[in-house]
Amino acid sequence: MFVVIGGIKMTTKEIVDAVISYVRDENATYAILIDGTWGSGKTYLYENYLAAAIESIEIGKNEPKQNVYISLYGVSNIDLLAKQLIANYLIYVKGNGNKLVKKGLKPLAGIIGVASSAFSFSIGPVSTDFSNVFEKIEGNINVKDMVICFDDLERCTIPINEFFGFVNNLTEHCNCKVLILADEKNIGKIYANTNIEEKYLTVLSGDRKVVEYIGDGKNTRIQKTGLGKAPKGEITVEEVKKLNEILYSENYLYKDIKEKVIGKTMLYYPDLKDVIEELINGNEKSQGIIQEGEYKNYLLKHMKGIVSAFTETENRNLRIIRSWVFSFKKIYATTTKFYKNSKYYEDILNDFLHYSIWVAGALKKNKKITHSANYGSQDMACFEGHEYNYIFRYSFIDAWINRDVWDDKDLCQACKSIIKRREQEDVDDPPKIHSTGEALAELRDWYFMDDKQVRKILEKLVHEVEEGKYAYYDYSNILLSLLYLQANGLFTGDINHIQTIMIDMIKKDSDIQEENDFPKNFPSKDIRDKYKELYAPIAEERKIRNRGINKEEQEESDMYRNASAFYEYCRKMENYYCSHKSFIEYLDLDKLLELINTSDNKGIYTILQAFEVVYCMGNLKDFYMADIEGIKKIIESLKDDDIVKQGGITRKIALGNFAESLRKDLILLGVEE
Repeated sequence: MFVVIGGIKMTTKEIVDAVISYVRDENATYAILIDGTWGSGKTYLYENYLAAAIESIEIGKNEPKQNVYISLYGVSNIDLLAKQLIANYLIYVKGNGNKLVKKGLKPLAGIIGVASSAFSFSIGPVSTDFSNVFEKIEGNINVKDMVICFDDLERCTIPINEFFGFVNNLTEHCNCKVLILADEKNIGKIYANTNIEEKYLTVLSGDRKVVEYIGDGKNTRIQKTGLGKAPKGEITVEEVKKLNEILYSENYLYKDIKEKVIGKTMLYYPDLKDVIEELINGNEKSQGIIQEGEYKNYLLKHMKGIVSAFTETENRNLRIIRSWVFSFKKIYATTTKFYKNSKYYEDILNDFLHYSIWVAGALKKNKKITHSANYGSQDMACFEGHEYNYIFRYSFIDAWINRDVWDDKDLCQACKSIIKRREQEDVDDPPKIHSTGEALAELRDWYFMDDKQVRKILEKLVHEVEEGKYAYYDYSNILLSLLYLQANGLFTGDINHIQTIMIDMIKKDSDIQEENDFPKNFPSKDIRDKYKELYAPIAEERKIRNRGINKEEQEESDMYRNASAFYEYCRKMENYYCSHKSFIEYLDLDKLLELINTSDNKGIYTILQAFEVVYCMGNLKDFYMADIEGIKKIIESLKDDDIVKQGGITRKIALGNFAESLRKDLILLGVEE
């Protein structure tokens, strides 16, 4: 878990140390604010780490710091706050300890009769000495030893200036230490939601019309001159809410008086992996939310994917995460029940996991699906605020998470659609061999490390390359990383040695691997030139090996036994040829020409049809420039007298049509006749 102070990330231990230092500092007559979004785990941080740390501070022999927790949720005035503070303190000192307070027990009726209505607090001069109140109630109370944690400030309906006057009195005049847990951006906004009808009427003054969107009558959006300033006096529902917030929120007042009371602000930003793992596993003080078993093991095994999905959705809310864990349990159990033995079991669960996290987050934030599309037999969708991020959609997950409606048949139908898609993908694009090395991923954050750490990971990377732990797909990134770190004096090894190892690995490889086509960011011309020099022989060796492997597969498939077999194989490999930017390169031209020579007229047209399937796109230059010389060779072979003379006029026409079709392909490739 991390907290940010002035933009610097801190571990949980560092947070605890910072709070302990503050509590021990007798000159610190200010409050500390721990800022974090709703549901980020601020209360959890206090209950599981800070409370115990504060109570460990001894003020005398075996006498701990007095620690009181108060939730401000729903507290409407200083009267109530004073009563709750005193009552909670008494509960604490009477032997029940902080555990009862943390569980949110309401103050016991009649536990105290304090004329708190006489209190008056403000940022200005303090009219009442709050310490005297404590002395009257409990003679042995030493308020300077009290640490008070106020939670949920953004949900408090006390006017913000009154609350800070209260806190100022505690810190400056009672020598208390005060921690405030809040979502700072929402402090004071709750006031905008009181007497809402009257406030909306004010916002809508001037006979403005509320509409769903601002348009020109043709279902198109038009640009406005400012918030709530559409040409026809129209205003959307969202604009009404925004204007109300601007006009009536006390957030601006809060920002003005904050500096008078709060000495330090810490932005709580939990590390998702740590948070989710602790949520599942529990800690020394609390059990995890999931019992031991297959489901728990699955979640822990797929933690990287879970964290990635929540990061992708920009969601760190622990309540949402907790709710999702319980919702996904049924999806996991039912999928396992019916499809555990499927080849695509993991693929199915990964799809369901990914989409269910999106739905869970969208439900909480009231985000709708804004666009939908179709991929093969499956629907895809993107959510509001993420219009360019399409993901596979499963309606049964929508029904389960949004409406608590479940049907096994709907899940099974979704599973079948995934299996169908994956089977087709396996045909179009055979599975890649993935890297098992760790060092390359670890290097992504090298600029956060010291030199010693970077060099240690680089040493590990070289060993992993030597051990063959990286697929060809990662070779280009490895070389570029080494060149960059070498230029900066961090890598002192022999990159030529790495190149030699990569080429040797390719020669031994028995699987076809795809090229990494992602654009490379070269920091300098020198590094770019060195990279091209190093990578060119590696890429060439890969092409040679790919051709050899592909020809072995062709022989196994017996694709040259007749025209129909050739057509079916080419149709199956269409996407493969396209992604590898060559068709001719993966053909045995001698066997192809022999097939043409021995085929009848129908067979010739069938072979031609295979070429038309592969070369079907208009932008042929983007994919098949490598085929130019091979196409020319086939055209010349089709003119061979031995081939032409074997048939009559119709055969000659068939061969001529074949050659003409290939000439048109050459024109699309930029070759002039």
